[in-house]
Amino acid sequence: MNNQVVATQSGLVRGSSAQGARRWLGIPYAQAARFTAPVAAPTWADVRDATVPGPQCPQMYGNAAKRARIAQPDFSEDCLTVNIYAPDDLGEDERLPVYVWIHGGAFVAGSGNSYDGSQLARDGRIIVVTINYRVGVLGFVNLGATLKSADIPSNLGLRDQIFALTWVRTNIAAFGGDPDRVTIGGQSAGSMSVSLLLHIPAARPLFQQAIMQSGAVSLIHSQAKSEAIGRQYAAALGAGGRDLGALQALNLHALFEAQAAVGAANPGTIPASPWLDGDLVPGTLAAIQEAQAAPVPLLAGATRDEVRLFELMPGDILPTSWSALETLLRGQLGVEQAQAILATYPRTKAGRRALASDLTFVMPTRHFADRHAAHSPTWFYRFDYAHPIAGATHGLDLTLTWPMHGLRAALARGGRMTGQRAALGQRMTRHIAHFVRHGGPEEDWPAYDAAQGQVKIFNLVDRVEARPDADRWRAWAGQDVGVGLVA
Repeated sequence: MNNQVVATQSGLVRGSSAQGARRWLGIPYAQAARFTAPVAAPTWADVRDATVPGPQCPQMYGNAAKRARIAQPDFSEDCLTVNIYAPDDLGEDERLPVYVWIHGGAFVAGSGNSYDGSQLARDGRIIVVTINYRVGVLGFVNLGATLKSADIPSNLGLRDQIFALTWVRTNIAAFGGDPDRVTIGGQSAGSMSVSLLLHIPAARPLFQQAIMQSGAVSLIHSQAKSEAIGRQYAAALGAGGRDLGALQALNLHALFEAQAAVGAANPGTIPASPWLDGDLVPGTLAAIQEAQAAPVPLLAGATRDEVRLFELMPGDILPTSWSALETLLRGQLGVEQAQAILATYPRTKAGRRALASDLTFVMPTRHFADRHAAHSPTWFYRFDYAHPIAGATHGLDLTLTWPMHGLRAALARGGRMTGQRAALGQRMTRHIAHFVRHGGPEEDWPAYDAAQGQVKIFNLVDRVEARPDADRWRAWAGQDVGVGLVA
């Protein structure tokens, strides 16, 4: 294989080498007009430059000043690209296992461009692929039902992810990857995407293993809720939202101002999220709970202090106050069951944070692992290493395995990079790479099942513990917390 020029089905791409890894960036895997399903990217005749990332998908996050981000030159609706990383010493006929990473960002933000896979590819000796997919109003709002229009497919962001996986299966061998040894992985909204892909029949032939970090079926909307939110978008857009043609003619700012308005009207609720459409995705939460996910090895886990990150961010992105948490639990589980759960948490700041973390990230991931372990090899972890300000917060585990940008990069810089902290990152990287290569982590991490509850605790000194926080786990038994946010 030439070190730089590779043939894809769409044309030749020229990459580069850096940090002991080859990289091909910004390769189109699809194209899509606004609010339409992805289709194959057009071919090109010349060698395409793949030395710089493609544009990020348009997105808006935060206050009015930050909403100006959608006008930046690195945002474009022509954003459906992949980035590929391989070890620099990859042999001509070598075929390595593949790790496809699905970024998080609450389904309204984020980019595969933010994750540099060079280190993981080099040290783990795997092929790493990061993808961009449509987010926010462009990817995860049910406008089709509101307009009574079959012209707008459901869950476009998920359809992008499946199209990217199809592209990987078709093209990755040219980059030194084995299309029959693909692991999908993600964190936060990316992990929730993985949990859905495990239940989507069209996606099942496209991967053989899965990694879920901090998220399962929890920030997902029911069909009814998706339609209610879609009506709010239609009201905010006025005549501009009356049909597909009008939506495609709108300025991006109008779409994202509508997203901001819907978000402001629904504090503690993500204004754009996958929904149970009964087409691509099963139509009810019960259907997901009762159906067996794809029978593949699964590595899953969460951080100890998930919601601390959201306390550092503007706005009510997730329910974190006592009143919001109590209202949500009582509305979804009933007063008696909600009280049993609430009684498990001390009425302190630490108790509130633990409840919010469990509701949103920890228990959905744990319940998913419980069900999955009944039929397929499963491993579970908890990340306890604490940042001096944010604790063991959401996404901090990523900073030790991926070079990061933005807020998480700032978190990564917090505290001194001691030898112990660096060694923790190396251990986590080894476990991930070992799982991608062999279908399981290294031997010092026992398999998980619902009865024994063996959990790997990552910290400066790792340990294995049976059912950590057992009282909280018992309180949530039989209560699949996804219902709390799906309604």
